[in-house]
Amino acid sequence: MTRRLTRELSSRPLHGRWSDPPPLPELTSPDRRGKVLELLAAQPWRARRGAEPAAILGIENVNSFRVQLSQWSPQGHINKIGPALYGSVPVSA
Repeated sequence: MTRRLTRELSSRPLHGRWSDPPPLPELTSPDRRGKVLELLAAQPWRARRGAEPAAILGIENVNSFRVQLSQWSPQGHINKIGPALYGSVPVSA
């Protein structure tokens, strides 16, 4: 209840537990990799399929984008969780 009141007082839009997802972050990076990293870092608990960031970024060739995501994984930029499933790199303490 306290969180709900805090949101109402801060005039942020309300979203229910099972309703609309939270809004996407504003992507400020000039390059594709930076935008993908910003998108994954905005919700680090969430794993995304390769087609989701492609649709958000307006990339039409999803297969080549998935190849690019797979290449970024061994370089340590993103975390490949499974086939076509990606997440942000865990931050070590």
